[in-house]
Formats: sequence, C-alpha cells, structure tokens
Amino acid sequence: MNNISLDKEKYKTLLNDSTLSEQHRALIEELLETAGQLSAENMRLRRTLLRVSSNGPRMSSKLKDALYE
Repeated sequence: MNNISLDKEKYKTLLNDSTLSEQHRALIEELLETAGQLSAENMRLRRTLLRVSSNGPRMSSKLKDALYE
C-alpha cells in the first residue's frame, strides 16, 4: 500500500503567511481541495477493487490442475 501523506495543516498555516500573494494563496487552496478529492476517490477505488476482487470467479480445481500439468 502506498503511504503518501500530505500534511494539510502545514499548508493551511502557510496560507496565513502575510508575504504570500493572493494568487499563491488561491493556488494552495485549490491544491488542498484537489488533494482532498483525490484522496477520497482513491479510497473509493480501493474499496471497489477489494469488493470486486473478493467476489470474482474462482478457477475450478480441474482447470487449475490442467494448467499446472
């Protein structure tokens, strides 16, 4: 499992930096929103993949034996 993490709090505190331009602030907010959406979609896809793979058709033992011969 890929454990890429995003420290959202670090970026949220960066938004409060007074030297940051409004354009940069908007870009960071957009990136945070996109990261949240992608994370949620990733979890949905993982659950779907697990559900589909666990309910998938199993190879019959006769077919498996024939393939191993």
